[in-house]
Amino acid sequence: MLLGVTVTGVSANAVWAAKPADLIGATTAANIAKKAVSNDAQVKDVELERENGRVYYEVELQQGNQDWDIDVDAYTGKTIRSHSELNDNLNNKSTSNKPSHVTITEKQAGQIALKNVPGTLLSTKLDKEDGQFIYDVKVLTDEGTVEFEIHATSGAILDMDKDFDDDRYDDDHNESLRP
Repeated sequence: MLLGVTVTGVSANAVWAAKPADLIGATTAANIAKKAVSNDAQVKDVELERENGRVYYEVELQQGNQDWDIDVDAYTGKTIRSHSELNDNLNNKSTSNKPSHVTITEKQAGQIALKNVPGTLLSTKLDKEDGQFIYDVKVLTDEGTVEFEIHATSGAILDMDKDFDDDRYDDDHNESLRP
């Protein structure tokens, strides 16, 4: 009986040890999802998910006032599921509300992030957190998404969170740079 358990354990580990090279990659999944919606849709996020033995990329997109979630099989590239809903928050956004003491622009915050990881800039958003203004920046890499918090005055990277395909058990790698 002990032998059976050991063999089962090895088999289960072999399943999780699938090479990241076998996966289609976050960039390819994003492109497949864009084609399913529209090539002018904007990719907001890509995450590798595992559910009921299936491995897939969950791709979040925005086209006009529609938000889309497209699930793409991580090995075959086949679209598994798509869902859309109306985004009512678009009318509430205003870029003219930037405080005068914020010296870094959205473009500069994106450039700071891209200097740290090569990839495609997905989004940049100014937020107020703990009394200070920061930019939330998302970058799509071949391995997955990286999210940054960048100080809106100094340009310092306060936090970096990686969500990469190659992790077997937990995709979130948080590298907080806060003191």
